[in-house]
Amino acid sequence: MSFPYIAEPPRPIRHRELAPYIRQVLVRLRFIVWQILVPFRSNPEEIPAIPEPKNEIDPEQLEQSQWLFDQAEKRRVHLEQKAQSTFGLMTFLVPLLASLFVFLISKTAGVSTVSRSFVLTLLTLAAVLLLLGFISAVRAVSVKAIQSLYLQSVVDETGEVRKFDKPFRLRGLLWCTSMNEAMNDHLAQFVKGAHLMTAGAVILVTVAAVPAAIMLNNLPTGPTVTKIVGTVDVASGELTRLRAELTTIRRDLTALERSSVSPKEIVAVKNKVADLELSLKKLQDPAAPRAPRR
Repeated sequence: MSFPYIAEPPRPIRHRELAPYIRQVLVRLRFIVWQILVPFRSNPEEIPAIPEPKNEIDPEQLEQSQWLFDQAEKRRVHLEQKAQSTFGLMTFLVPLLASLFVFLISKTAGVSTVSRSFVLTLLTLAAVLLLLGFISAVRAVSVKAIQSLYLQSVVDETGEVRKFDKPFRLRGLLWCTSMNEAMNDHLAQFVKGAHLMTAGAVILVTVAAVPAAIMLNNLPTGPTVTKIVGTVDVASGELTRLRAELTTIRRDLTALERSSVSPKEIVAVKNKVADLELSLKKLQDPAAPRAPRR
């Protein structure tokens, strides 16, 4: 037997309640998007002054009023921290989304497929949601209007210090608490909008990553082009043998010059040997000069 005064966690929505729940979520989402884009006044609508209490104020009542005021302040600080953390997450997601856009467009240029259009559409929607979340987070961080008991609660209009009055302080604390809670509710809507838009952008990027990976994997790979920069040193046994033969031919030519062979024939042989030697050098040094035509 469960104790009746212990609350239970929320129960799952039944099937017959699912359709009204989805409609309610869509209405709330539309309201959140509307609130992100619509300008608001800097302060909530002022409420009437708290009436004078008819009974005597106890110290416990004054302490409770101070506690309510402090709770409103703590809630505001908590909401601002959540907005700042969401803003920090966006500073990571924005470069990631931009680089993914550039990478897909550059790698799939000239490719018109359904997968490419689907992926780019999802990334575009994610960018729009991320932009809305960024605007909502900035507006949440910029909300700074708070009410508190200032100098007028201690000094009157004539400049004299007021006599401590419990009802006056209690009324001031309750009035400030009500105004601050109204501002906290306004701030909470911006924080919720930033969270929802950021979560939607993350989901869309995750969904787009699967078809994008499949599409990039199926892209045809182009031929590999290897470009050699600089001098290529070609060394083999055949070149060594040719150099040795050239040396032998030069020695034979020197011996022929001393014999009775015609000088024209010797010059012709020398030219052929020089052309052959220059061709061999060009194999090792492509920048070598061409052999002069004779």
